[in-house]
Amino acid sequence: MKKSVLLLAIIFTILTLTSCTQRATNETVAQGSITIETYASVSTQTATSESETAPVYSAIEASDSSVSTTTAPESVNETTAVVETEVSSDYVVTDYEATMYAVASVNVRQLPDPDSYRIGHLDKGESVHVTGIVSNGWYRIEFKNGEYFVNGRYLSDIYEDDEETTTAVTTTVTTAATTITTTVSTITSVTTTTSDEDVQIDDEIDIDEIIDELGSNSYTALNYSTVKAVWFAYLDIDTMLAEATEKEFTESISEAFEYVSSMGFNTVYVHVRAFGDAYYYSDYYPFTSAYSGTVGDKPSYDPLEIMISEAHKLGLSFHAWVNPMRTTTKKNLEAMSSSYTLKQWYSSSSTNGTYLVYDSDTGYYWLSPAYSAVRELICAGIAEIVSNYDVDGIHIDDYFYPTTDESFDKLAFSVSGSSNLVQWRRDTVSQLVKEIYSTVKSCNQSVLFGVSPQGNLDNNLNKLYADVELWCSTSGYLDYIVPQIYYGYTGSLPFDTTAVQWENIVTSSSVQLICGIAAYKVGTTTEWSSGSMLSKQTDYISTLSGYSGCAYYRYSSLVASSSDTLLKGEIASLIKSLAGL
Repeated sequence: MKKSVLLLAIIFTILTLTSCTQRATNETVAQGSITIETYASVSTQTATSESETAPVYSAIEASDSSVSTTTAPESVNETTAVVETEVSSDYVVTDYEATMYAVASVNVRQLPDPDSYRIGHLDKGESVHVTGIVSNGWYRIEFKNGEYFVNGRYLSDIYEDDEETTTAVTTTVTTAATTITTTVSTITSVTTTTSDEDVQIDDEIDIDEIIDELGSNSYTALNYSTVKAVWFAYLDIDTMLAEATEKEFTESISEAFEYVSSMGFNTVYVHVRAFGDAYYYSDYYPFTSAYSGTVGDKPSYDPLEIMISEAHKLGLSFHAWVNPMRTTTKKNLEAMSSSYTLKQWYSSSSTNGTYLVYDSDTGYYWLSPAYSAVRELICAGIAEIVSNYDVDGIHIDDYFYPTTDESFDKLAFSVSGSSNLVQWRRDTVSQLVKEIYSTVKSCNQSVLFGVSPQGNLDNNLNKLYADVELWCSTSGYLDYIVPQIYYGYTGSLPFDTTAVQWENIVTSSSVQLICGIAAYKVGTTTEWSSGSMLSKQTDYISTLSGYSGCAYYRYSSLVASSSDTLLKGEIASLIKSLAGL
């Protein structure tokens, strides 16, 4: 009897193994290629025994973005858990066939969301069969006889070992309109020393958790109904900061602020992040190389604290100016510590080229706002400024998309479900702007958020993909807008005509309109050498009821040398116009 039972058990095991083997159809390719596996469809409802649930791993052992601290949701009983893999309508899943590899120990989730139930995890280097890409950057994979999700940051097309490897990756992306098959040859070099590819990528940033941890700032922001502002670009700050002691930097910035205050200005827009760096102590961005020449090397003092303090002593409203999408050069990224997310994205083949994209025209790497992880990193940097420092505003300029080239965010667009690249890019930029606004208000309701786009409305919409008309007509995007109307009175975009165009599109009562004026152009052409261009444009803006002031680019352009009689005359006239603004 026992032999019969044993024989039946053996037969059953063989049949089961045979069934599992037949379930996968493997396509064999040349040595060095990734094997593409095509699986039969799997039911979206899987019963999982509690005993099969993997143990909870620490954040060091498993990433996904976050690691669950509970073993099962409340609805799980002692014997069976029914797991639904229906994806929210907020996400679009596009079929995608490939074999990929985990670049770190990463959690597998029920849904493409870091808060979703944890199904299990992948070990670093473990291969998975990918069946789809989610519009938020996650991947759908086959796992435990079902289809679940992994954060795309932690999957790579390439298996990385200790030798140089050449891998041909063939993938197929199916969209509603067409099926695209591409083959990409990639060479990766791994040195014998410890490489950044071996560094654990940090858990995905959860901006809500960060805001909760930082806490709200009770400071009441100082802002004016009529704005008279000056931009202090990194070009202005760097000369003061380079190798400076705390005393030297304090004296320099104090002298600069006293000067603009004496002219009648009441607001300063000061660069605190220009190239994926920080002019303050940050957990998310390395300290600017402007101090010592080495990115990440910071002084014993915090320049932002000093700048805010010196501004407030003079009654100046201080707006922290950041470039959200532009980061830095390859040289600086190579030198950057692996503790920063930017460096981790640069070092990972799955995020270099998607989250972080090189633009040859500018020579910089740029963040792509199409991915939620990217927007959350940007917002995390905003949150720590507003929560930790008594700033009066957050200010961003016109550096949105660096190019109209379709390759910049080709993969993200291909899985977005959209057929209109231009509108899709506008929507992603608008989403970023809206999330920055929300972050600012969550940290301090009194702090303002403003944008300084180009004066050219067509460029904003079709080259930078900044839907300024939407932002100016709808609440929840910004508090103020400062179009850079850096034009004279001749040419295709006359100053006065353009100023009226902007006045007409700012229809939301919650959006303050401020005119950006080009102080840097004084003396550059015949028209800009009249000696009174700045005051003429300021006086004109004061006649338009839709404007609440002016801003001038930039500080150094308003500092005249002893021999510069033209600029001296401009400044004298401007002081009078500011008094009447």
